Amino acid sequence: PQARPASEIRGEGKLIMELLEGAETGIVFFVNGREVRVDHPDPEMTLLYFLRIKLHLCGTKLGCGEGGCGACTVMVSTYDPKLDQVQHQAVNACLAPLCAVAGLAITTVEGIGSAKTALHPCQERIARAHGSQCGFCTPGFVMSMYSLLRSNPGPTEEEIEGAFEGNLCRCTGYRPILEGYKTFAKGYCCGGAGRDGKCCLDGAGEETVEGPSVLFDARQFTPLDPTQEPIFPAALKLQVPPKPLAIRGPRVQWFRPTSLQQLLALRERFPHHNQRGKPQYRMVVGNTEIGIEVKFKGAFYEVLISPSQVPELNQLQLTDEGLLVGAAVTITQLEHKLRELQETLPEHKTRVFAALLEMLRWFAGQQIRNVSAVGGNIINASPISDLNPTFMAAGTKLNLASKESQRTIVMDSSFFVHYKQTSLLPNEVLVSFLVPFSRENEFVYSYKQARRREDDIAIVNAGMRVLLEPSSPHWLVRECALSYGGMSYITVAAKKTQQALLGKPWCESTLNEACRLLLEDLPLAPDAPGGMAEYRLSLVTSFFFKFYLSVLSRVSAQPLPPEVASVPELFTRELVKSSQGFQRVPGDQPSSDVVGRPMMHLSALQQATGEARYMDDIPHIQGELYAGLVLSSHAHARIAVDASRALQMEGVKGFVSAKDVPGSNITGPNMDEEVFADGVVTHFGQIVGVVLAESQPLAQRAAQTVSITYDDLPSVITIEDAIAAKQFYPDKRTVASGDVDSALSAAEHTLEGQVHVGGQDHFYLETQGCLAIPKGENGEMEIIASTQGLHRTQTLAALALNVPANRIVARVKRIGGGFGGKETRSFYLSTAIAVAAHKAQVPVRIMLDRNEDMMTSGGRHPFLGKYKAGFTSEGRITALDLQLYSNAGASLDLSRGVMERAVTHADNAYSFPNVRISGLVCRTNLPSNTAFRGFGGPQGMMASEQLMDDVATYLGIPPEKVRELNFYQDGDATPYGQELPRCHIRRCWAELSTKSQFTERRIKVDEFNKGSRWKKRGLALVPT
Repeated sequence: PQARPASEIRGEGKLIMELLEGAETGIVFFVNGREVRVDHPDPEMTLLYFLRIKLHLCGTKLGCGEGGCGACTVMVSTYDPKLDQVQHQAVNACLAPLCAVAGLAITTVEGIGSAKTALHPCQERIARAHGSQCGFCTPGFVMSMYSLLRSNPGPTEEEIEGAFEGNLCRCTGYRPILEGYKTFAKGYCCGGAGRDGKCCLDGAGEETVEGPSVLFDARQFTPLDPTQEPIFPAALKLQVPPKPLAIRGPRVQWFRPTSLQQLLALRERFPHHNQRGKPQYRMVVGNTEIGIEVKFKGAFYEVLISPSQVPELNQLQLTDEGLLVGAAVTITQLEHKLRELQETLPEHKTRVFAALLEMLRWFAGQQIRNVSAVGGNIINASPISDLNPTFMAAGTKLNLASKESQRTIVMDSSFFVHYKQTSLLPNEVLVSFLVPFSRENEFVYSYKQARRREDDIAIVNAGMRVLLEPSSPHWLVRECALSYGGMSYITVAAKKTQQALLGKPWCESTLNEACRLLLEDLPLAPDAPGGMAEYRLSLVTSFFFKFYLSVLSRVSAQPLPPEVASVPELFTRELVKSSQGFQRVPGDQPSSDVVGRPMMHLSALQQATGEARYMDDIPHIQGELYAGLVLSSHAHARIAVDASRALQMEGVKGFVSAKDVPGSNITGPNMDEEVFADGVVTHFGQIVGVVLAESQPLAQRAAQTVSITYDDLPSVITIEDAIAAKQFYPDKRTVASGDVDSALSAAEHTLEGQVHVGGQDHFYLETQGCLAIPKGENGEMEIIASTQGLHRTQTLAALALNVPANRIVARVKRIGGGFGGKETRSFYLSTAIAVAAHKAQVPVRIMLDRNEDMMTSGGRHPFLGKYKAGFTSEGRITALDLQLYSNAGASLDLSRGVMERAVTHADNAYSFPNVRISGLVCRTNLPSNTAFRGFGGPQGMMASEQLMDDVATYLGIPPEKVRELNFYQDGDATPYGQELPRCHIRRCWAELSTKSQFTERRIKVDEFNKGSRWKKRGLALVPT
């Protein structure tokens, strides 16, 4: 953005201060019981950045930066003067604007306990229940649990599970976390996890001569005492009612009016423009959408207006027509109110409420719901909004206001005019909206299909309403509203279908006609944005089919036929059940011998209190600069780079590229990569240069201004592309045994097929990062990195800096997850930052944002397997010719070793008398793929498992029979010549089948599937 004239800014400031009489220009809030005053806060700064950089409270972590992982969770406490109550909620600090916490009390993980003094029960239980491994996510789980307990000291197990919907754990898994925290639940019982199937609280968890029978003893936990929690600061209660805020930052202004009159005056001065080229002003409550737009989509808003303290926008009032909801009311507040009304009002009046609650069950995580405004969800006008289709179908009324007028409109098909645009005038504000009561014989349902149920965006969603008139033999349609999301660039109504259904009987012929008309109403081209056109079209009719049967089950005197009886059922998730089997140590094992005993992680207590230090928690060094990466946006191209704009920005200290490398620009585990792209980029996300600046936000903004001119070259992206171009790395890997060609020719049956195994990102919670510190003499440098490979961190940096390796000291304290992703793929970053620190001769730090990490670091190798197999009518495989291909990316990295593992593991548990397994590594223009848990083994084994299923399908016999027939047995040898003198596969298989009661359960599954046309169950038995 271009700076405006000072006279214009002064004149505007005078006008604003007149609009917001008595407005303050600074903020006051509390952190862990201590008052914090910020005289001139930056509206662009998040609470997380302030906590970590300004207050040095590093227990709160940055995991994703978009409110999805929960690593940044803190507790926000507010005082409600109407109820004279303090409310506690979990919030994502990575999205919360610093200016938005004025008058609030913030509690971080450091504020509730310490390993040095006393632990809070939330910290103790996750640690002693073995719920912390790498520990990077642990403070977020602790604070989610703590926030729940502050609001509800006696939660149910369901409420505890719900509290973690916005928290991710990548390495520990959720079993020990939930087991530890469910000890807080009402009527807690371990479920018979103690000795002899008894509860551990009944003495069944005691140490015996055979060792402990449970992983932890809940009786030894410090009890929760709510009376000992910190009290809400009295000083903040005195700030009620709050004063307006008028804060001017270096680039952005923040206003918080306290009356509707002030809000409308601000909106008149700063209208909502969607056109490019005009200044962009936005209203913000939870920052859950604007924060994403700014951080990841390059949006910039000069003015942000927070209506959080305007009374009219925070009302929840029951009227004769329905529930009046203020636009700034949060999802959590609305959810609680709807549940309250659902319990107190007649059922026929709350069917719209029930449909909304069904959507809210799957709406984001708890931290997002606690701050996200319902009105923001409406005005954001996302075409895949979970709530807007139901609001539209229900005929929700919107109350709009501007400085000069007020009006009420119905939220119908004319409300959404374009992608993320509504019919609101630029100076209008959504003040409130009315969710209507449903009527007798009116039915409302909502539907959503996503890739997963919880906390995921919809593929298609819908809100449906019908008002029926009793008649014989079928009820007649008086009103109908069908609204869909995910089928266009806006939320759309199926107008033709709605009109055609009026007066029609609610019967099967109407169902068939509606499904036909829906496909005409909502056409979708095969190449429509979002893809999956055929699937999305099937969802349109599937949702209506469910709606039809749901309504029919309510009005018909006869029950639904058994084969469709399950269709109207709402999905209900059972409480998580878990168990951990382990062998107790022998009775004569000395107590000093810890092998086999459940020992707590050595750093678990520090990780649970936020005192465990990771790379980016290291205190900043005076003069330190932050690095912003300049990345390629093309897969393969010649490039020309111009960093002049970045270098003109105040606070930017330099730009580093290939010409600044004092030693070799060639790097990597196989010396086939470049530290900085020099003339040609070979993959999307390749480092072209590094901008050095005084802060992380500035460095990242400056990096975006670096101009790269591309002259595209032919690119190879997929395995199929590489096969067509014959673009492989050398050294084909092959193992073989027997005469494959002859066995295939003589086989009773032959079958050809293929299997695709997709890639996978490592998603370690702590992204790639490092700190390079020049020592000032003889080229010495210290590199502190989040890496699994210290040796090459040292040697590759030394090579780039042209110094002996003993001049480089590489260190790692701990890493917040790696899974192979930091074994070699940390080097591209640490080497580039070492070069930058060498040029600047000051410490240089970087911690990648999640999107940067995923663009640059690669992941699990995608694989393609093509097979030809010969087999008998019983399913015995007599010959197998399997060709594996992997997508290595733009450098070889560890791909050769990954392919070797895939080739040697592709036999899995099966004996193939005649077999040839080959592997080719494809060179493509993608970020280099690398080590990942399994290291190629899972991809190879997937090919043989697919073969077993395909053969079973071909022969029409159960797949477990085919698997069992082909198992290795004593005396067999693998394709690479390893003899198996003691092979226990068949014994393990039989024991697993018996203990799991597989045969009996499979019979029950088959019986269920015969009686259910639409809902199916499955059960499989596989060796690995």
